[in-house]
Amino acid sequence: MTDKNIVVKFGSLLKEETLEVIDSKILPGTIVLEATNPFPGYYEYYEGIQKDVKPHYIYLVTAKKCDLEKFTRATQKIMSYFEEDFHAAMATITIYNDIYHAIRIRRLSKYDQIKELQSYYIEEGLSLKLNTTIPHNSKAMIQLDKFFALDEIGDGYFFDHIEPNHGYFTIPQKLSWKEFEQLTKQVQYNMEMFHFDASLGFIYDNFKAIDMIRIYAENLDLEIMKKIKTKFMERIKE
Repeated sequence: MTDKNIVVKFGSLLKEETLEVIDSKILPGTIVLEATNPFPGYYEYYEGIQKDVKPHYIYLVTAKKCDLEKFTRATQKIMSYFEEDFHAAMATITIYNDIYHAIRIRRLSKYDQIKELQSYYIEEGLSLKLNTTIPHNSKAMIQLDKFFALDEIGDGYFFDHIEPNHGYFTIPQKLSWKEFEQLTKQVQYNMEMFHFDASLGFIYDNFKAIDMIRIYAENLDLEIMKKIKTKFMERIKE
């Protein structure tokens, strides 16, 4: 894959995951959450396969929604000197009827880095939410606002250039979460024992919002993505 096939777009992903509260190795009074079982649509069929992957996806809860420019500039500055090549995105988390704003962090190698990273974001002018209680092991709707680095592998098909086993395909219309959830269950049931996790999203391209579905599975390839998209499209048109 050559660099000319890579496209960088800004967009959003919506997914449902269970978040756990981290009580130690964080700044006092702050709130940090972790998705201890990301990609549940895939890993729920392979119990224990993620047990040695630590830390998982980390969410630093902020006092308010981050301004995109301020967040981006703060992150790129921290990345210039932080010991780990981490990745960050803005997140909005809904637990029951409560809404929280956060910075989603991935690619940390140890929990000791969380407190350090919190301090750096504070130094760069971002405020963390303090003294709020969130229930342990909470099911959450998570919206990520992020940049996508995509390898274009076909008309409407992409692989993530940074994260392995992540694929995307475009769909012709916006779906509600309820519609998407029902369609995903139907497609998973008809995939002949091939398991995958899916989330709903879009990217901005050529002055338009392009709707898409993100697929996660080990050893994901274009042929499998085409099969999944075909089954989605059969049901979207019904």
